[in-house]
Amino acid sequence: MLGQRRFETKLYYQLSLEQLVPQDHLLRQIAAVVDFSFVRPLCRPFYSHTGQPSVDPVVLFKMLLVGYLYGITSERRLAEDISLNLAYRWFLGYDFDEATPDHSVLSKARARFSPQVFEELFRRSLEVCRQAGLLEEGPVYVDNTLIRAAASLKSLTRREEALRPPLSITEYLRRLDEENDPPPSDQPPAPPGGDQPAGDPPEKPRQPLPPNQKFRSRTDPEATVVNRPEFGKHLAYKAHVAVGGRRGQVITAVVATTGAAADEHLLGEVLWQHHRLSGLGVPELVADAKYGTTDNFLYLGRLGIPFFIPTTRFGNIRKDIWGRDHFVWLPDEDAYRCPAGQKLSRHVNQRDRHQTQYRAPKGSCRTCPFRAQCAPSGRERTVSHSWAYKYVEAAEERMASPLGNQRMGERKTRAEGTFGLGKELHGLRRTRFRGRWRVQIQLWVMAAAMNIKRAVQSRRPHPDMALGHQFLLGSVLFPRYQAHAAC
Repeated sequence: MLGQRRFETKLYYQLSLEQLVPQDHLLRQIAAVVDFSFVRPLCRPFYSHTGQPSVDPVVLFKMLLVGYLYGITSERRLAEDISLNLAYRWFLGYDFDEATPDHSVLSKARARFSPQVFEELFRRSLEVCRQAGLLEEGPVYVDNTLIRAAASLKSLTRREEALRPPLSITEYLRRLDEENDPPPSDQPPAPPGGDQPAGDPPEKPRQPLPPNQKFRSRTDPEATVVNRPEFGKHLAYKAHVAVGGRRGQVITAVVATTGAAADEHLLGEVLWQHHRLSGLGVPELVADAKYGTTDNFLYLGRLGIPFFIPTTRFGNIRKDIWGRDHFVWLPDEDAYRCPAGQKLSRHVNQRDRHQTQYRAPKGSCRTCPFRAQCAPSGRERTVSHSWAYKYVEAAEERMASPLGNQRMGERKTRAEGTFGLGKELHGLRRTRFRGRWRVQIQLWVMAAAMNIKRAVQSRRPHPDMALGHQFLLGSVLFPRYQAHAAC
């Protein structure tokens, strides 16, 4: 028989949030693992001791976590979802008949609290991972990704115009008249064709300035223009991240910079934040070729940190002549030996490049039989020797080993996989706020949400383990079932 559902509201209901939220819900597990009482002492200095009671700061931080855990990028929609979702209400401690906080309390909290409050939330997430057994000393994977800024290219304006105060109407009309006045009659006319007058040296064409030196955004001045073939031109920030712990599951450091900041310059800062916040060392470092600079190799080598970084930047730049690999380094003599047997002695120290230049004897390359392959110009051949040469050689040996292949494969799944999860599930694809420090707050809260989620999920029994436990229980309590299964 065809059924028909009729809905009629009741006057009284016998139910509670405690009954309706499943026991295995993610927010229940987070509430059982994370103690949010640390929030109130942190936020107390930012409140007055008089006046009406504010929204509990614990509720504010839980609202932020809910938004990042479930990828709700709009705070207005987050406030609406919290009022509708029973699990969200239970997590925040609001019953059916209680009004949930408005979205404006979150923006007020960001303006009131210092960035250190949000950094402490991130640090507490590391402690949760430590208690779950995930934060163990091991390889540290460093990488960065672009985040599209919450500003349009249409907001770009010239920097001098952005810094110039608006003109009054009188001043604007006066300048407009001056710009439209005809040139004085005693001024000589410009030569035809745009040529320079006779006797004057031609002016050198000016090199065009990079876009970030010419323009800035009116809505987000700290966002910079980046142009990537796969993403096109847009305003962006960068997130520099260190991932460590057991199986690379924990985000141990996250630093926000402008989109135009060079990747290699942030390596030391990211490693320092990793050590400061997690308390762990760096037994091994794994990164891609962007970090393979002389400064980074010297920094890591002098600290005694083994690193797995491709050394492609130390190859031969020119392909039409022999590179340094055709020359033999003689460390005892502080010289190079060329294929013809000539010794290249020390010529000059280039301190800005952290390298030493070696040069062949004067006139030796003109009659050399290998001149076409080594020094086509006939001038004395020079070879640059990086001050990080011994660290580069050790890195090349590590990269060629099976462990090097394993570490670079792990980097793709752990560092790049973290970015993939962040962009797909936790709102890392686009910034929510404007300004570098607000973006830094977004990264701290997002990383805290991801760490807490991984710590909670690691405590769950694996499905295979649960299935094995069921079979074990059946074999102990029901021996007949075991005998039947054996037949």
